[in-house]
Amino acid sequence: MSLIDRYIATRIIRGIVMAFIIVTAVIMLVDFVEATRNIGEDGDLSLLTILGLTALKAPTLIEETIPFVVLFGVMGALYGLNKRSELIVLRASGLSAWRFLWPAVKVTTLLGIIWAAIFNPLASKSIERYQTLLTGYTLPDLTAQKANQIWLREGSEIGQIVIRGNLSDPRANVLENATFYYYDYPDALQLDHSIGNDTAALQTVFSKRIDAERATLLNSGYWQLENLTENNQNNGFSRDMFASFPTSLGPSDLQDHRRLNMRPPFWELFSEIRRTEEAGFSAVSLRMQFHRLLCLPLALIAMTVIAAGVSMHSTRAGGTLPLMLSGAALGFSVYFLNNIMNAFGEAQSMPIVLAAWSVPVLVLICGIAYLSKIEDG
Repeated sequence: MSLIDRYIATRIIRGIVMAFIIVTAVIMLVDFVEATRNIGEDGDLSLLTILGLTALKAPTLIEETIPFVVLFGVMGALYGLNKRSELIVLRASGLSAWRFLWPAVKVTTLLGIIWAAIFNPLASKSIERYQTLLTGYTLPDLTAQKANQIWLREGSEIGQIVIRGNLSDPRANVLENATFYYYDYPDALQLDHSIGNDTAALQTVFSKRIDAERATLLNSGYWQLENLTENNQNNGFSRDMFASFPTSLGPSDLQDHRRLNMRPPFWELFSEIRRTEEAGFSAVSLRMQFHRLLCLPLALIAMTVIAAGVSMHSTRAGGTLPLMLSGAALGFSVYFLNNIMNAFGEAQSMPIVLAAWSVPVLVLICGIAYLSKIEDG
């Protein structure tokens, strides 16, 4: 990397960091005020505790705004170069827009990869910790949690099991008044475990039901049932004090109903998609999340091109502030259009790949075409 590339990359990184700090501060301030009105009144928590909860929730909120961080950061960096006439000097020395845009593209691409691979799993763990602490603060009485009914389902090669129970204590992985409904595939149908297989469409036949006073999910991968009653289609009715059988579920599955706004981290999405589809559930939202993280570097490059187009035009025509506002408005438009396309994808109104990738690709093509027009005429 040449000296000019390092200088531009340093300015871009500095601009993104400044935008990140400002956006993070605004998000945390708004969320903190909202939390003091909601959580503080319900749980009688101190301001320091609420601030800690806000800090745990912030990474997930910031992840939604990372394209704006890049947009404003790159715009700010290029505006600073333009204000000091450095862009004019670079262009006068024979460097084209593509030449000083390349370091910015490298920085934003690397940021997108790092965010998807590292910061997304950290944000997932952070929001999980937030939900755990929030439940402890706002629901200290375990009797209040007993009213929280939970439904689970797991699949295998021969059938599916639907589980209903009251989650008495998530930390102990215990279900009270649990019921297990067993459904078998006709003729012991063997399933294709590929990601694209839709097991939810397969017809099942009810085979038996087990009612247990208490069901404990052991770390060894077994359900341990107490005071159970089994109603079997073939063998009739039976009672037992204790029984156990293997399961593919884990402790985190018992807490999924408390994590409605959570997403699995990037490195676990692929296995979560497989497990969800094997259990017979739709994994459309998980697939959308997977593709959104995959195309995040491309989305950040598109935002970089938008910022470069605004900065390039301002060096020739003046009117920096209106053009900067236009760039911000365009960025918000792209954000809302992307959300609309994602909604279409999750509703299965269009292919998931098209819904996730179409907006970043279209914006990037339009941005490159615009830069080519103002650069080469």
